[in-house]
Amino acid sequence: MEIIEEIGKIEQPKPSVLTVGTFDGFHRGHQSLLNRMQSIRTSEKMLSTIVTFDPHPRKVLTGQAVPILTTRQEKLNIFEENQIDRVVVLEFTKAFAEQTSREFVRSYLVEKLGVRHMVIGYDHHFGHNREGGFENLQRLGNEFGFNAEQVEPFRQDGVVVSSSMIRQLLEKGAVDQAEKLLGRHYRLFARVIHGDGRGKSIGFPTANLEPDESDKLIPAQGVYAVDVRFKNQTYKGMMNIGVRPTFEYDHLTLEVHLFNFRGLIYGETLEIRFKKFIRSEKKFDTMDDLKKQLEIDKNICVNM
Repeated sequence: MEIIEEIGKIEQPKPSVLTVGTFDGFHRGHQSLLNRMQSIRTSEKMLSTIVTFDPHPRKVLTGQAVPILTTRQEKLNIFEENQIDRVVVLEFTKAFAEQTSREFVRSYLVEKLGVRHMVIGYDHHFGHNREGGFENLQRLGNEFGFNAEQVEPFRQDGVVVSSSMIRQLLEKGAVDQAEKLLGRHYRLFARVIHGDGRGKSIGFPTANLEPDESDKLIPAQGVYAVDVRFKNQTYKGMMNIGVRPTFEYDHLTLEVHLFNFRGLIYGETLEIRFKKFIRSEKKFDTMDDLKKQLEIDKNICVNM
């Protein structure tokens, strides 16, 4: 897969079937769109091209951090797994956002990327103030010589799947429901950092975690059953997200206990896959009470 970050260096456009979007979460609706695009790629023998943006457009336009479902690297990995030929990552700035839909289509999609067929989602808009919808895209297609196609919304249990809905589910801890909309477990990549060793003192050593991306959405506080990927191995585990009230902490911490694992992993990156919310975080009166609850939590997580 070719990754293009400087579109100005493209000298010769190549016939492409193309889509544009942020693809945050790369949920089942996005997957449906890419499946259609890849079908056209095969039948019409064109390059499949995704145009995406970094940072998230809403962060630039509002000046506020947007909790993202998939980091830039996660998206690139997913696109490669889906055998996309070419990914163009455009830097999203306020100046970029001032372009009209026609300017964007002509300058980027036609002159640089050689679009011959464009596939967009049911709610996709582009250009200054999101002026360009599907009807506008059809007119531009007639003007510049490409076909425009809009995919139907993807529904799960009768409800349209969206990144916003997935964020809402994760923010209340419903990671298993989010999984149905994503088509896979929600994932967090995080580096192991030094903690205070309290877990080890009661028989539950934990890896304290620092997410790779500060804007990554962290699910609701509580205890979760997780799978942990490390060096091509998968370990069952349980994860706590919270302020550790038993120890009177006042800042959010992320820590995971891996079952049947021994080793020093400071500085390593773990992939956390959230399976199920187990319980809310609570304060225990004694260390024995905490340990008993952790044993209960472990028995639940081991069998998931």
